[in-house]
Amino acid sequence: MWLLVGRFRPANTLLAVKTMRTLACFIFIITFVINSTAKAEEVGGKYTSFAGFELGAVTLANIQKELGQAKVVETGDAGEYTASVCYTVPGGVAIFFAGELDGPEHNLGGFGFAKETDRLPCVKWPTALAAPNLIIGGLHLGMSVAEFKKIVGVSVHMEGSKAYADFEGKRPMRKEELLRLPKEVQGMVKTGDQQNYFDVIVSIVATFSNGQLKELRIWKTETT
Repeated sequence: MWLLVGRFRPANTLLAVKTMRTLACFIFIITFVINSTAKAEEVGGKYTSFAGFELGAVTLANIQKELGQAKVVETGDAGEYTASVCYTVPGGVAIFFAGELDGPEHNLGGFGFAKETDRLPCVKWPTALAAPNLIIGGLHLGMSVAEFKKIVGVSVHMEGSKAYADFEGKRPMRKEELLRLPKEVQGMVKTGDQQNYFDVIVSIVATFSNGQLKELRIWKTETT
Protein backbone atom coordinates (compact mmCIF):
# COMPACT_ATOMS: atom_id res chain seq x y z
CA MET A 1 0.00 0.00 0.00
CA TRP A 2 2.82 2.35 0.91
CA LEU A 3 4.45 1.79 -2.50
CA LEU A 4 1.23 2.73 -4.28
CA VAL A 5 0.88 5.92 -2.26
CA GLY A 6 4.53 6.81 -2.75
CA ARG A 7 4.28 6.56 -6.54
CA PHE A 8 0.95 8.34 -6.87
CA ARG A 9 0.95 11.88 -8.31
CA PRO A 10 -2.19 14.03 -8.41
CA ALA A 11 -3.45 15.02 -11.89
CA ASN A 12 -2.52 18.69 -11.37
CA THR A 13 1.05 17.67 -10.45
CA LEU A 14 1.39 15.61 -13.65
CA LEU A 15 0.06 18.55 -15.67
CA ALA A 16 2.61 20.84 -14.05
CA VAL A 17 5.45 18.44 -14.88
CA LYS A 18 4.32 18.20 -18.52
CA THR A 19 4.03 21.99 -18.73
CA MET A 20 7.54 22.46 -17.33
CA ARG A 21 8.96 19.93 -19.79
CA THR A 22 7.18 21.63 -22.71
CA LEU A 23 8.41 25.03 -21.58
CA ALA A 24 11.98 23.78 -21.23
CA CYS A 25 11.83 22.27 -24.71
CA PHE A 26 10.45 25.52 -26.13
CA ILE A 27 13.20 27.57 -24.48
CA PHE A 28 15.83 25.19 -25.85
CA ILE A 29 14.47 25.51 -29.40
CA ILE A 30 14.27 29.32 -29.23
CA THR A 31 17.81 29.53 -27.82
CA PHE A 32 19.09 27.23 -30.56
CA VAL A 33 17.45 29.33 -33.29
CA ILE A 34 18.78 32.59 -31.84
CA ASN A 35 22.29 31.21 -31.49
CA SER A 36 22.20 29.74 -35.00
CA THR A 37 21.07 33.06 -36.46
CA ALA A 38 23.73 34.94 -34.51
CA LYS A 39 26.42 32.59 -35.79
CA ALA A 40 25.12 32.97 -39.34
CA GLU A 41 25.22 36.76 -39.03
CA GLU A 42 28.75 36.62 -37.67
CA VAL A 43 30.46 34.53 -40.35
CA GLY A 44 33.98 35.91 -40.20
CA GLY A 45 32.36 38.98 -38.66
CA LYS A 46 35.46 40.55 -37.16
CA TYR A 47 37.07 40.65 -40.59
CA THR A 48 34.25 42.35 -42.53
CA SER A 49 34.73 45.94 -41.38
CA PHE A 50 37.70 48.23 -41.98
CA ALA A 51 38.19 52.00 -41.75
CA GLY A 52 34.48 52.44 -41.09
CA PHE A 53 33.36 50.54 -44.19
CA GLU A 54 31.43 47.25 -44.09
CA LEU A 55 31.80 44.68 -46.85
CA GLY A 56 28.68 44.56 -49.01
CA ALA A 57 27.19 47.69 -47.44
CA VAL A 58 28.68 50.42 -49.69
CA THR A 59 30.07 50.89 -53.20
CA LEU A 60 33.45 52.09 -54.43
CA ALA A 61 31.70 55.32 -55.41
CA ASN A 62 30.59 55.79 -51.78
CA ILE A 63 34.18 55.34 -50.67
CA GLN A 64 35.44 57.83 -53.25
CA LYS A 65 32.86 60.35 -52.06
CA GLU A 66 34.00 59.88 -48.47
CA LEU A 67 37.77 59.65 -48.98
CA GLY A 68 38.45 61.46 -52.24
CA GLN A 69 38.39 60.66 -55.94
CA ALA A 70 41.02 57.96 -56.18
CA LYS A 71 41.14 56.47 -59.66
CA VAL A 72 39.27 53.19 -60.13
CA VAL A 73 41.74 50.69 -61.57
CA GLU A 74 40.26 47.69 -63.36
CA THR A 75 42.20 44.48 -63.99
CA GLY A 76 41.41 40.97 -65.25
CA ASP A 77 38.36 39.53 -66.97
CA ALA A 78 35.34 37.46 -65.91
CA GLY A 79 36.08 35.70 -62.62
CA GLU A 80 39.46 37.44 -62.39
CA TYR A 81 37.95 40.91 -62.79
CA THR A 82 38.79 43.39 -60.03
CA ALA A 83 38.08 47.09 -59.66
CA SER A 84 39.86 48.94 -56.87
CA VAL A 85 40.63 52.30 -55.29
CA CYS A 86 43.79 52.93 -53.25
CA TYR A 87 44.73 55.39 -50.49
CA THR A 88 48.08 55.98 -48.81
CA VAL A 89 48.10 56.04 -45.00
CA PRO A 90 50.88 56.13 -42.41
CA GLY A 91 52.75 52.84 -42.66
CA GLY A 92 51.34 51.67 -45.99
CA VAL A 93 48.29 51.71 -48.25
CA ALA A 94 44.61 50.84 -47.84
CA ILE A 95 42.86 49.32 -50.86
CA PHE A 96 39.15 48.69 -51.50
CA PHE A 97 37.95 46.13 -54.07
CA ALA A 98 34.96 45.04 -56.12
CA GLY A 99 34.91 41.81 -58.10
CA GLU A 100 32.74 40.39 -60.86
CA LEU A 101 30.10 39.19 -58.39
CA ASP A 102 29.83 42.70 -56.92
CA GLY A 103 27.97 43.97 -59.96
CA PRO A 104 28.40 46.92 -62.32
CA GLU A 105 27.73 49.31 -59.43
CA HIS A 106 30.96 48.02 -57.80
CA ASN A 107 29.63 47.01 -54.41
CA LEU A 108 32.43 46.73 -51.87
CA GLY A 109 33.40 43.07 -52.00
CA GLY A 110 36.84 43.25 -50.44
CA PHE A 111 39.48 45.40 -48.81
CA GLY A 112 42.94 45.16 -47.39
CA PHE A 113 46.24 46.84 -46.80
CA ALA A 114 49.88 46.48 -47.64
CA LYS A 115 53.26 47.91 -46.73
CA GLU A 116 53.61 49.00 -50.35
CA THR A 117 51.94 48.19 -53.65
CA ASP A 118 52.52 48.16 -57.39
CA ARG A 119 48.82 48.91 -57.82
CA LEU A 120 48.97 52.62 -58.73
CA PRO A 121 47.96 55.36 -58.53
CA CYS A 122 47.06 55.81 -54.85
CA VAL A 123 45.96 59.12 -53.34
CA LYS A 124 46.52 60.40 -49.82
CA TRP A 125 43.98 59.64 -47.16
CA PRO A 126 42.08 62.90 -46.46
CA THR A 127 43.63 64.95 -43.68
CA ALA A 128 40.15 65.81 -42.37
CA LEU A 129 39.61 62.17 -41.43
CA ALA A 130 41.63 60.06 -39.01
CA ALA A 131 43.70 57.53 -40.95
CA PRO A 132 42.90 53.91 -40.03
CA ASN A 133 45.29 51.64 -38.22
CA LEU A 134 46.38 48.89 -40.58
CA ILE A 135 44.82 46.10 -38.58
CA ILE A 136 41.70 43.98 -39.19
CA GLY A 137 40.47 41.53 -36.60
CA GLY A 138 43.90 41.37 -34.98
CA LEU A 139 45.73 40.81 -38.30
CA HIS A 140 48.47 43.36 -38.93
CA LEU A 141 51.59 44.00 -40.97
CA GLY A 142 54.76 42.34 -39.72
CA MET A 143 53.07 39.42 -37.97
CA SER A 144 54.40 35.89 -38.46
CA VAL A 145 52.67 32.96 -40.13
CA ALA A 146 52.31 31.28 -36.73
CA GLU A 147 50.63 34.38 -35.28
CA PHE A 148 48.35 34.58 -38.32
CA LYS A 149 47.24 30.96 -37.92
CA LYS A 150 46.62 31.41 -34.21
CA ILE A 151 44.44 34.50 -34.68
CA VAL A 152 42.27 33.26 -37.55
CA GLY A 153 41.69 29.98 -35.70
CA VAL A 154 40.61 28.00 -38.77
CA SER A 155 42.44 25.74 -41.21
CA VAL A 156 45.07 27.70 -43.17
CA HIS A 157 46.23 26.59 -46.61
CA MET A 158 49.71 27.68 -47.65
CA GLU A 159 50.81 28.17 -51.26
CA GLY A 160 54.34 29.50 -51.31
CA SER A 161 54.34 32.88 -49.59
CA LYS A 162 50.55 33.11 -49.45
CA ALA A 163 48.24 31.88 -46.71
CA TYR A 164 44.53 31.26 -47.33
CA ALA A 165 41.80 31.02 -44.67
CA ASP A 166 38.03 30.78 -45.21
CA PHE A 167 34.99 31.22 -43.00
CA GLU A 168 31.76 29.67 -44.32
CA GLY A 169 28.21 29.88 -43.09
CA LYS A 170 24.66 30.94 -43.87
CA ARG A 171 22.73 34.17 -43.39
CA PRO A 172 18.91 34.23 -43.40
CA MET A 173 17.43 36.60 -45.98
CA ARG A 174 15.96 39.76 -44.53
CA LYS A 175 12.36 40.67 -45.34
CA GLU A 176 13.41 43.46 -47.71
CA GLU A 177 15.78 41.10 -49.52
CA LEU A 178 13.00 38.55 -50.00
CA LEU A 179 10.72 41.26 -51.39
CA ARG A 180 13.33 42.21 -53.98
CA LEU A 181 13.27 38.70 -55.44
CA PRO A 182 11.14 38.00 -58.54
CA LYS A 183 7.58 37.01 -57.63
CA GLU A 184 8.06 33.46 -58.87
CA VAL A 185 11.18 33.07 -56.74
CA GLN A 186 9.35 34.46 -53.69
CA GLY A 187 6.74 31.78 -54.24
CA MET A 188 9.42 29.09 -54.42
CA VAL A 189 10.90 30.34 -51.15
CA LYS A 190 7.50 30.08 -49.46
CA THR A 191 7.05 26.49 -50.67
CA GLY A 192 10.60 25.52 -49.70
CA ASP A 193 11.69 24.91 -53.29
CA GLN A 194 14.19 27.78 -53.04
CA GLN A 195 16.48 28.45 -50.08
CA ASN A 196 15.65 31.46 -47.90
CA TYR A 197 19.24 32.16 -46.91
CA PHE A 198 22.55 33.22 -48.40
CA ASP A 199 25.66 31.06 -48.43
CA VAL A 200 28.37 33.31 -47.00
CA ILE A 201 32.12 32.98 -47.49
CA VAL A 202 34.69 35.34 -45.99
CA SER A 203 38.10 34.67 -47.53
CA ILE A 204 41.41 35.92 -46.19
CA VAL A 205 44.54 36.01 -48.34
CA ALA A 206 47.75 36.94 -46.53
CA THR A 207 51.07 37.43 -48.32
CA PHE A 208 54.30 37.01 -46.36
CA SER A 209 57.87 38.06 -47.08
CA ASN A 210 60.80 36.90 -44.95
CA GLY A 211 58.29 35.37 -42.55
CA GLN A 212 56.34 38.60 -42.00
CA LEU A 213 52.94 39.70 -43.26
CA LYS A 214 53.35 42.31 -45.98
CA GLU A 215 49.90 42.32 -47.60
CA LEU A 216 46.38 41.36 -46.52
CA ARG A 217 43.22 41.03 -48.61
CA ILE A 218 39.80 40.04 -47.37
CA TRP A 219 36.80 39.19 -49.57
CA LYS A 220 33.19 38.45 -48.72
CA THR A 221 30.71 36.76 -51.06
CA GLU A 222 27.04 35.94 -50.57
CA THR A 223 25.30 33.58 -52.98
CA THR A 224 21.99 31.74 -53.10
